[in-house]
Amino acid sequence: MKITTPIFEKYRKGDLVQYINNVLEVLTEERATTLQVQSHRAALATTMAGFTPNWQQSKGSELTPQIAELDAQRDASFVGLKLTVTAWASNHYNEALKNAAFLIADKIATYGSDVQLLRYQEETATLYAIINDLETDLAAEVALLGLTEWVAHLKELNNSFNEKYVLRAQDLSTEQEGLIAEMRLRAITEFKVLKELFIARGTIAMEDEQANAALFTTVANEWNTLTDQYNAAVLRNTNSSTETPTADSDTDTNTDTN
Repeated sequence: MKITTPIFEKYRKGDLVQYINNVLEVLTEERATTLQVQSHRAALATTMAGFTPNWQQSKGSELTPQIAELDAQRDASFVGLKLTVTAWASNHYNEALKNAAFLIADKIATYGSDVQLLRYQEETATLYAIINDLETDLAAEVALLGLTEWVAHLKELNNSFNEKYVLRAQDLSTEQEGLIAEMRLRAITEFKVLKELFIARGTIAMEDEQANAALFTTVANEWNTLTDQYNAAVLRNTNSSTETPTADSDTDTNTDTN
């Protein structure tokens, strides 16, 4: 009996909450009772009942409407600038302007194809770097194309976003963050205990050909599919080369990148 290990060290708070709640949906109370792991499932469910609303409250403070609106505005400004110079670099009738647009488009491309999709802090830093290039090395090209005000507008939006984001971070309650970290650790610990008990009981059930052996196999298959999907998703999001862990190899740490 094998259950694939979730890569918790790469799961952000939202990933962890959603994953464990999904596991509880797979291992329902009724199934847990039949498989004789109901008390450990109940302990994990109780922890998650407290963890979920606390995480949602913290997440809500992170994604205030004002911050979200500023992010949408800077995304639109950046994408508009990028599409404009890209189009001019290919189609502008004036050769000098076409070449200037090409230099700007080429420089922007070095920062990746989807800057606007990066995480908040990473996007902010990347836009600062792009704007610096446009104001220094490519200032002449920007002026020639009449894009000085556009670049200034993008810079203002990025500055405003960063200021609001930093203020939001400062306003987050240290006590609340500490509580979330504590509940995360507790949830991971209880999850591991439930997982190991499930594996142990499932192994015995199959070896002894017990009546609930088929249900153990069904739940294990669903659980593994769910874990594989989450692991693949977080690995894509972090562009990590870490290999998918083998079943039963617990190397989780209490870290978070959100």
